[in-house]
Amino acid sequence: MRTKGSITQLVRKPRPGYILGEDGSLVAFDETALEGLDLREIYIGDWVEYEELDRMEGRRASRIKPLIQRGEE
Repeated sequence: MRTKGSITQLVRKPRPGYILGEDGSLVAFDETALEGLDLREIYIGDWVEYEELDRMEGRRASRIKPLIQRGEE
């Protein structure tokens, strides 16, 4: 199931980035989860759509896609 949220913290190796989901939960992500995006193209506050993996070590996002492409705003 696809979920929406906004970027609240960017990836800074070795730390993950975080997305604040519409349900108020923080979901971690790393650079490999970005689809059609380069890490240099995302900013805090950007809205994205993602799939959430429920792993034992915590909530993780995968298949992250932008909801609005830059230049379309």
